[in-house]
Order: sequence, then structure tokens, then C-alpha cells
Amino acid sequence: MIHSKIRYILLMISLMTPSLFGFIQTEPFGVGEITSAPGEYQPNPNRNNITRDIDVVMSNLDGFNADVDFGGWTGDYFMQLYVPTADGFINSIDFHFSDLAEYSGGGIQVQIYESNYDWPEINTSEIADDPDYSSLGYYDEESGVEIMGSNWIFGGINNNDGAIVDKVYDPLGAQVWPSDGFGELSLEPNDDDGDWFNFDLLASGGSSYEFTRNEPFVLVAKFVGFPEYRPPDGWCGTGDGTYDDMDYRMGFYAARRYVDPQPTMKFNGQYWYGGWYIRSYIWDWDVHVTLTGDRGPVISNWTQLDVTLDHGPRTVTADIFDDNPAGGTFGVASAELMYSIDGGEYVAVAMTENDTAWIADIPGQASGHVDYYFSATDINDLTTTTPPFGYDIFVPGAPALVVFNGGAISGYPYEYYFGISGSLAHLVADFPHDVWATEIQADLATAYTTIYEFSDPFDGPDDDNREVIRAWLAEGHKNYFLSGDELFGVWTGWEDQDYVVGDFEYDVLGINHIYNDIAESSDATTDIEAVAGNILTGGLYTAHNALGDTLVYDPVYEIGGLNGLDGFDPINPAEVKMTLLDGSTAIGLNREVSGDKIVFLGFDPMSINARPYTWWGYDSLSVQTQSLLWFGILDELVDVDDDAGIPGEFSLAQNYPNPFNPSTTIEYDLPKQADVFLAIYDITGREIQTLVSTSQSPGNYQVSWDGTNRDGQQVAAGMYFARLWVGDSFSVVKMVYLR
Repeated sequence: MIHSKIRYILLMISLMTPSLFGFIQTEPFGVGEITSAPGEYQPNPNRNNITRDIDVVMSNLDGFNADVDFGGWTGDYFMQLYVPTADGFINSIDFHFSDLAEYSGGGIQVQIYESNYDWPEINTSEIADDPDYSSLGYYDEESGVEIMGSNWIFGGINNNDGAIVDKVYDPLGAQVWPSDGFGELSLEPNDDDGDWFNFDLLASGGSSYEFTRNEPFVLVAKFVGFPEYRPPDGWCGTGDGTYDDMDYRMGFYAARRYVDPQPTMKFNGQYWYGGWYIRSYIWDWDVHVTLTGDRGPVISNWTQLDVTLDHGPRTVTADIFDDNPAGGTFGVASAELMYSIDGGEYVAVAMTENDTAWIADIPGQASGHVDYYFSATDINDLTTTTPPFGYDIFVPGAPALVVFNGGAISGYPYEYYFGISGSLAHLVADFPHDVWATEIQADLATAYTTIYEFSDPFDGPDDDNREVIRAWLAEGHKNYFLSGDELFGVWTGWEDQDYVVGDFEYDVLGINHIYNDIAESSDATTDIEAVAGNILTGGLYTAHNALGDTLVYDPVYEIGGLNGLDGFDPINPAEVKMTLLDGSTAIGLNREVSGDKIVFLGFDPMSINARPYTWWGYDSLSVQTQSLLWFGILDELVDVDDDAGIPGEFSLAQNYPNPFNPSTTIEYDLPKQADVFLAIYDITGREIQTLVSTSQSPGNYQVSWDGTNRDGQQVAAGMYFARLWVGDSFSVVKMVYLR
């Protein structure tokens, strides 16, 4: 029932699970490293003046919204891999900064290296951001953490047991610019806290850098100028944390995207463990170059298809033209669309030309996943290919649909909304549902009796589904759950409004006025209260009051978002199920209208905790879980579970008490005989204590941990993880040890 996370932005720990809506990989690494980018994305004003843009290997940001503020501190390095499409030389580099330090003296040091990194045996989408598999850190006993070396410190692909024989895991080859040392770019604070900054190679290092077609190089930027960030002991490293680390933070605009090979890594120089890590984010860096040799055709503005319900053929286009910067003959000889179904062999489809646009169809498919890319060859037999893109042909397969409007369908927090702790955990794991993350289409909605729509807790919804939902509800006997603390802000421009008959808000949600962002501060908590006796929150009211705690809305702590809590005036006060603690403003309701059951929350339901700490938003008594019961979705599962003589599912319950001192109890259920391994890990992923390692029969088990390591020593206060392996499956709970 009780669960803890590092405060401020996202908790970034590598915890993996094979199941959807279970314990899953979260963003690993630094506190405050990744945030939503501030303000509106600004394109590079110098981009149109570039003689030629060098192609970044599978990381062209055109068409991708660089909406992430990816930050670091003094001592951190960022690298990006480039593969030139022709011979040439670099004139300058534009770095797009999303965050600048609050003080003068900061900057970046710039270097260029040859590349050792282009490893086809690595599947980026499986390892990016997970230090157990993507770490490339090296350690030198004399000089400490270094960006180059030959001794592995930890990691899945590069530890001594799992390393590929004769593999060079150092991503950096010889330094090629400048010949030694580095170029430096000063970064003074400004009112916008970011901007494009140009780094001129000739002015900074006395020479440009010449490159050769298809010979990759690595651009490296190091943050410098301030004290190195050392978080408090027991967080992500050691140190006293005595200064305001966020005042010294600097960050790049970035876009999240998985490609192979992933062109970007970060070296966490500010933490004691250090090392390069393959990341799933592309830094927004523009390299200004002059090309001196021929290159293959330029492919741009290609169609990027999204998930579809359509089983017919899909038309794609791409702009393709050829030039020869070195002079001489040029022209496109041929172009092909390459597509693959469910990971099978790629099939070529010849594209036809219409001016500079080339067109082809991907044949229709009954279902499955489609990958595709474009390839073009010029009359000089030089070929260019695009990165692969993919989409799913969606086939509804469950009575309920879970929609993440504006968010992803994987990662934290998205996979946690129904990954509860408590008595219903194993039942919710069996909750039959499909997952969707784009606009709800009418023919999609009609396939379901229940729709959960969670607005993205960071930026609000991308799509306005109100009219589709209204028409779907008119079919009758539907269940609809809508939540988000930026819903009305996106819909109204953060203007308080009245609603009347005919409005979706009045007719469906049951409200006649909205109050945007009623929290006192975006980075503070808000005291809230459940309604006694309410079918959705009555149990929560009873349970948290029995503990004597205060219910709190805290998205800053729980999901790394900001507090944009919305309130409203209900048409029927009896439908209110959650309010501010003083009862002044409604923030949630449930209602029945013409046979439809509707839940509306002006907040993110997973972000409810309490003082003293309990993570109620992740508990069986959470609003979203109780709605499963009200909607009748769990009835059949509950009946089956009650008839079982032994546990129906493998499950790991949250430890209790939590936080704890001196000891805590960990409970788990086994549905069948299995090999069981239960161990305790610290926040860096190191195993510090083994509690169970044996074969066990079906049943319910309890194990205690007294806060000691293998040597019998008391561990430091902080966050720890109990990881339970049962055969090939595992689950994890987070625990807080107090001293």
C-alpha cells in the first residue's frame, strides 16, 4: 500500500517487467535530468542559411517535436554520432539549449572524435535508458571516472561475463578536433533561459573539421563552469547536496525516438558511478557543413503513418531529388518503398515519380505490425535510405480501452495506472483491456463498452475526443472515465468558463463551471479529501482516516509533473466524490446518465498520496481501481478468485510498514510450485541482501527484512527495492528505510 519515489522530476531507476501495467522500466539516472521543455519550440533561425545540412544517422529531428528539456550538470558529457553523406567540412554547430544556469561562468567544451560505435548486434529499443544493458562506463583506479578506457564497471552488454569477444565497447576513437584540448562556448543566463548558440570551429579551435563520406564521427559536448552536483547520500550518489543544484542545471532541447544505432549517449560525470549510457533521446544540434563530394539522393518529407484500424492499402510519399555538390552529372535513377510485416523480410515496392514526389502503396494487411522505409539510388549508383518507421494495424480484442491522450503507452507513469498494490493486485493484472495513444476514432469507440481516457499528466491532451465520446455514449450502457489536471487548460486556454445545456462538459461530465489550476503553487502539494460513503472514494476516506493521515494531491513527487489541479461546480452536488480538504471546491465526480456510468477527475489519479506518506494512487482503493468495480469489470474475476483454493496469480504485495524501522514484512503469492528468488537492491541496482532462494509450493508467504546487508550491517537510510523472481517472471516494490 505504501510506496516512495525520489522527489522533484522523474525517478529514474532501471526496473524491468515483461507485463503490461506491471512493474516496468522507468527513466533511469539523474533526478531532474529530464523535464518537459519550457515554452514553445523555436526552430533554428540559421537553418535556412546552411550550405548543406549533414545527415544525422537515423536522428533527423524534422517532423519530430523536440519537446524535452534534457539536462545535466558540470562534469556531464553529451555525445551524438554522425555519418556524412558526402565528403566535406564542418563550419559551425548550433546547440539548442532549453535550460541555462542561473549564474555566469557556465559553458560547454566541444571535441570531435572518430567513432568506435555502430553495433548492429544491439537492439536500441530494448536497451536504451536501461543502465543494466546500455552502460558503457569505464573506471581508472588512479584518475577516477573517465570518458575513455577499457575496464568495465557494470552493465549487461559490457560486463566481463556478457561481453562480446574482442568487442571495442569504448564509443570514442581518436580525438580528431581539435588536435588536443577542446573548443569552448560560454553560456550566459538570459531571460528566456535558453536559445540557439552557435559554436564556430575555425574561431574556437583554429581549424575546421574535414570528414569523409560514410565515415562516422562523434561530436562531444561537456558541461563546465560550476561546482559538480553531488546529491545527498542515499539518493543517486554521495555528497552533501548543500547548494541548489537546479540553479546550476543546463539542458538541451531533445526529442525521444528509438533508432538503430541510437546516435546519442550521456556520460553522467556528476555521479560516482559515471559512464556512458545509450539514450532514447536525440539532442537538437544542427551541424553546419559544406559538402565537397557527391552524395546519394536527398529524401525528405516522407509520410509517417500512425496506428490504424484500416486493413486496406496505405499510400506513402517522399520528396526525392539528387544533386552533386562536387559538380558533375546528377539525377535520381530509382526509388523503392521497403516494408516488412511482423518483423519478417523486407519487400520492395517500386515508387513512381510525380515531380519531386515519389509515391507507392503499402499493401493491405489483416493485422499486425508494419515497418517501412524509403531507398533511392542516383545515376552515379549512390544510395540513400531513410530511418525505418512503423505502425500497427489495430484489432480490438477486449471490452475495455485504455487511452493515454498525449502520452505514451509504455514507461513510467503510463504503465502504472492499473499496476496496483493491495488486495486486488492480481485481479487488476487480469483486467482485459486494449491500449491506445492517438485520437479516438468513432469506429474504434464502438468496439468497446468501457473507455478510460487519461490525459497526459505533463502537457495535457493532444486530441479532443469530446464529440466522438458523446456519440459513443449515446449508444447507451457505456462506462467512461476521464482524468487530467490540464484537460480544461488545453481546451480553453486556461480561462475559467461556464457551461450550459448542449456543452459536452454540462451534458456528459455534469459540470457548469471550471476553475483552472486552483493549486496554490505548481510545485507544491494540495490537501484534498475523499467523500465518505461514495461508491468510488468511500473506502479511501475510511482507510486513510483510520491511519490519521491527510490526503494530498502531489504530482511533483509521484510522477514528476506539476500541480495543475482543476476544480469545478457540479450540476448535482450529490455526484461529487472528491474535493479540496476544506470542501470548498469539487475536483472529482461520478454520475449515471441515461444508463451510462461516468467518472470525471480534474487531476491525475495516480498522484494521490498522504502525510504521513502512503501512495494511495497506487493502491486497491485508488479511484481508477474502484471504478473497475463500479463499472462491473472485475465482477467475473472476483467470482473466479473467490472460488480458488490457492492463489490464482503470482503477486508481490507492497511491504508493510513502509516507511519502516527497524523491520518490514514482504508478502507474496505463488499459484504453483516454482523456483523463488527474493532479494533487496539499493537505488544503484546493487544486490545487498538475499531473503529467499529456493523452490516453494503454491501458497501465501511472508518474509521480513531488518534493514541489514549480507554482512549484517545496517544499511543507510533511503530507498530500496525488493525484487521477486518466480521462474521467468518478476515483480518489484519500492521501500523506504528510516534511521
